[in-house]
Amino acid sequence: MKYPSFIKKGGTIGIFAPSFGANIDPYQTRLNEALTRFKSLGYQIVIEGSIFGYQNGASDSKEKRAEAFMNLYQNDQVDFIWSVGGGEVMMEILDFIDFDVIKSLKPKFFMGYSDNTNLTFLLTTLSDVASIYGQNVTEFGMRVLDPSLVNALTFIEGKKTTQTSFLFHEPKNVETTDPLASYQLTEPTKWKNLRNEDSIHLEGRFIGGCLDVLLLYPGTKYDRVSSFLDTYKDDGIVWYLEACDLNIFAYKRALWQLKNAGWFKHVKGFIFGRPLMLEPFVDMDQYTVTSDILGDLNVPIIMDSDIGHVQPTLTLLNGAYAKIHSSQGKGEITFEQK
Repeated sequence: MKYPSFIKKGGTIGIFAPSFGANIDPYQTRLNEALTRFKSLGYQIVIEGSIFGYQNGASDSKEKRAEAFMNLYQNDQVDFIWSVGGGEVMMEILDFIDFDVIKSLKPKFFMGYSDNTNLTFLLTTLSDVASIYGQNVTEFGMRVLDPSLVNALTFIEGKKTTQTSFLFHEPKNVETTDPLASYQLTEPTKWKNLRNEDSIHLEGRFIGGCLDVLLLYPGTKYDRVSSFLDTYKDDGIVWYLEACDLNIFAYKRALWQLKNAGWFKHVKGFIFGRPLMLEPFVDMDQYTVTSDILGDLNVPIIMDSDIGHVQPTLTLLNGAYAKIHSSQGKGEITFEQK
């Protein structure tokens, strides 16, 4: 695994919009505030492409979005690459990304989440470059940064290797009229060990992302997961997964699909984030469905962790070796570059 250098104060952050652009509020106001904040913190900013644009469900054409990423990756003045936001059709850019060229270049961290799984996951499984699954740059446009975002900044500066669960989280689909507002943290956070174990300790090669995106890859030329898993089989694999738009039936189909595509070989355990849309249906909920599909793998499973679309979230080093502990509703993840 190749580990890029973390960003340093005074370093250069490359910003682009591989999926949605910040073309409407609250995102436009937030992004402008975030850019102002990072400049005031001493970072240099390089913008590629149309970060405030809109075209066919994205910020720009698929070719231009891919070009923006490749330009940033090949620009020796850029130290760190950050996505403006998530979206729906980022997979369109993949045919115009040269992962072989990326593999030959000095590695750089790319950071984003949700639809950005298209790069965080494939940079790691295709090019063997670690990436960061964490908040998009627009999220840093709060008037007062949430502690989770302060934590993220500390992490990407290389000053923190351990992530600890938060005390509270937002309700699902919370709304605000203030584009610069902080999170509304009203719900107690409780990591759940699926089989009600008193304590779970997991360690292994850490890989995953947004389940909505991952289910696109089996059967395509981008599915080299089996080779990746074999490379790191001696470490064992810890999957982190989170669902955005999937309902309970789509969630069950997704887990079934990845399992039967062979993606869960060499698995040592799973950690799932808080789902955004998984409402129970009669006798089905996220816990019964997960147990039904993954139970026969006989590995520990942690649910409702601080990963995904229900804020706040941890900042994750995708592709690293991870040690995870979950006990009494609280959890901790430590990353090692090995």
